Amino acid sequence: MARRAKPLPAADLEVWTRYLRHVRPLRGVRVPEAPPANKPASARPEPTIAAPTPAPALAPVLPPRRPAVAIGVAPPGLDRATWTKFRAGRIAPERTLDLHGMTTAAAHVAVSALIAGAVSRGMRCVEIVTGHGRRAGGEGVLRREVPFWLNDGALRSHILAVCHPHAANQGALRVLLRRVRP
Repeated sequence: MARRAKPLPAADLEVWTRYLRHVRPLRGVRVPEAPPANKPASARPEPTIAAPTPAPALAPVLPPRRPAVAIGVAPPGLDRATWTKFRAGRIAPERTLDLHGMTTAAAHVAVSALIAGAVSRGMRCVEIVTGHGRRAGGEGVLRREVPFWLNDGALRSHILAVCHPHAANQGALRVLLRRVRP
């Protein structure tokens, strides 16, 4: 036996129809009509309660977003002497990761682990060897994907700058990590 829906009280139905005035109905859906005004005539009018005006919505406070890591571009906040030393290769990498022969999934895990491990050990510079790729004149998958991984939220907060160790060597990236301040 199906249960019959209880009819809405007149006050609730009135509020509901006022709300529906601001909503565009879906195609083929009928909007219920406003209830008839069966108000008893009284000597004094009923006080009307104005609907509270909604407070202006505050924009959520988000942490400041760091600009994306660009390869070979000096980041804001890095002094010129450190950038010059980093670009010239005078800041030697403390650890090197060679991604040759790895699948994309395994390489992503390895890059994340390299950055996380280097940060936890207080290292300043690491190198990631992606290779040039197999396609003649094209770009390898890992060489294309690693910059996206470095710009990922979890890794991005630890990275200060990225460059190629040499202008002629586009198959490797040097990553300068942020100093961990206590």
